[in-house]
Amino acid sequence: MNHPQSDLTRLLRAWRRRVNRDEVDLPSRFNRRRKAGLTQEEVADLVGVSPRWYNRLETGAPGAYSDLFLDAVAEALALDDTERHALFVHAVGRQPQPRPHVLPSGGISPHFAELVRRQPLPAYISDTAWDVHLYNDHAVGHMPWMKSVGNVMIWALAHPQARLQLVDWETKWARPMAAQLRAAASQHKDNPRLAQVIREVREGSEEGRRIYDDDVTVCTHPKGALRYRMPESRSDEVEAVWLGFQPLAGPQSMHFIAWLPTDMLSLGAPSELTTAITPPSTTCAAQEAA
Repeated sequence: MNHPQSDLTRLLRAWRRRVNRDEVDLPSRFNRRRKAGLTQEEVADLVGVSPRWYNRLETGAPGAYSDLFLDAVAEALALDDTERHALFVHAVGRQPQPRPHVLPSGGISPHFAELVRRQPLPAYISDTAWDVHLYNDHAVGHMPWMKSVGNVMIWALAHPQARLQLVDWETKWARPMAAQLRAAASQHKDNPRLAQVIREVREGSEEGRRIYDDDVTVCTHPKGALRYRMPESRSDEVEAVWLGFQPLAGPQSMHFIAWLPTDMLSLGAPSELTTAITPPSTTCAAQEAA
């Protein structure tokens, strides 16, 4: 009987070799390779770790491999649920956590769900703990992580791919989002799922833990446009404004989120719209520590 570590090596090599390079967003320095499949260095780049760390995994060396790291490997190699299960069992000796069910649930009304589906903009529904319950095709086209990670904060603050896709990751994204997470933790102290999300953020990334624990940014909701890179092209940036609201009826823990590319704003507002009283804006403030 083979040792589980040798099984892991065999499986990872096979999974790497079957990947279609034409379907993977690789930096230009890797484009000269003609052979099928991915190298260890290319997988490491997609996952956001050093080639040495990925090599340790593939050679079966013991290591403190986090769920976020293993899920990122599973995503990079396009593993199905059965293969993902095998990866976790061979790498860390246990089953993975179930992938989030991205389906209408938790009391989301069919009308609310239909609104998301019909949006011409990227849109999704999330809850107080930032778990994504429903998204449309536009959203997953811009943010493929919704299919695997399923939580906005865990991906943005702890997933290595977020630092590649989100422009000015720490200053424009991570600090304001960590501030939102801290504020929610103070407001919802009895929410076990929110507490779990915070644990996963702090345990999944040294940078995420540092920002959550030490940063003093104050924020209820980011203001202004943010930039991110399209998943298939790291040089193709999109600038967008995020919009959110809650349904008048149904669970008040659910939030509708959509984002509007700023190039659409140049079209101007339709003439038949009437501007109402403008409410005070909500801003994020980076405060200096005393």
